[in-house]
Amino acid sequence: MKRRTLSSCLLAASLLSLSCFGTTSIAADSYPTKPILTIVPFSAGGGNDILLRVMGKYAQKHLGQSLTIDNKPGAGGQIGWTLLAKARPDGYTIGAASLPSMIMIKELRKNVPFAMKDFDFIAAVQTDPIVWVVKEDSPFKTVEDVVNAAKTRVLNVAGDGPQSNVQLQHLLAEKEGGFKTNFVSFNGSGKALTALMGGKVDLCASTLSAADKQLANGLRMLVVFSDQRVGDTPTANESFKKPIASVGAAIRGICAPKGLPADAKAKLENGIKKICEDPEFLAEAKKMKLDIGFKGAQETQAIVEQTSKLVSENKDLF
Repeated sequence: MKRRTLSSCLLAASLLSLSCFGTTSIAADSYPTKPILTIVPFSAGGGNDILLRVMGKYAQKHLGQSLTIDNKPGAGGQIGWTLLAKARPDGYTIGAASLPSMIMIKELRKNVPFAMKDFDFIAAVQTDPIVWVVKEDSPFKTVEDVVNAAKTRVLNVAGDGPQSNVQLQHLLAEKEGGFKTNFVSFNGSGKALTALMGGKVDLCASTLSAADKQLANGLRMLVVFSDQRVGDTPTANESFKKPIASVGAAIRGICAPKGLPADAKAKLENGIKKICEDPEFLAEAKKMKLDIGFKGAQETQAIVEQTSKLVSENKDLF
């Protein structure tokens, strides 16, 4: 009787052990099992916020869970990225990756509580150039009008900042164009565009995606700092009649706290890829002038390194 009882106990223990092993495997395979908190380190209405919210519409379909957007604006993105860097790397907290902004914060400021090595870069999704925007009734019809006016009086220019990719592009334009303006910093392109609509500034430097959303509100674009025109809007090279590097173009994607489990990283990368290939998503993105071009984790890491070099070469403009 004792032998039978002992055998039964050993069998039960073995089954329990196998059951536990199987449960662990199933848990890993079933990721994600709950909504994924997605930190956007800028205010609502900006380029990063717009992209993540559009992607979020297709997350359930391709990731199996929704994205819960959590805007954490402040200090040009430093607050949000610090929170993300210090979050638990379990796959349930991810965030917006935005180059060169993340790199600029680390390069230009002291005592920044995060480093690029604190993140796992999962994917790059969108390239978003910088544009100049004015009110529809503005006397500025061309870039030349802005440059000439800036040489005779102080022009107030709104933009995400301070020390943002938007400001970096604007400073390079000043350098190459031989003029100066008063750059007024806001927490996100959305707020900067609101200031322009309210007549508080003369001009707004903004990401294309954020500006395009507000064109129906009495705004128009003067120039796009890109190699390609946007509709009838001329490129910077055409407007300034000389090469103007697209140093501020935002490269947006997804990153997570360093140490993300390999299976979670792979599933996130694959899910994001599927979102970027979804015809409905692409159609919606096209209407919003979101230039979608998926790049996986390995290629995104290479972009991080290339962008770091670009920022280092131009940081003295601040």
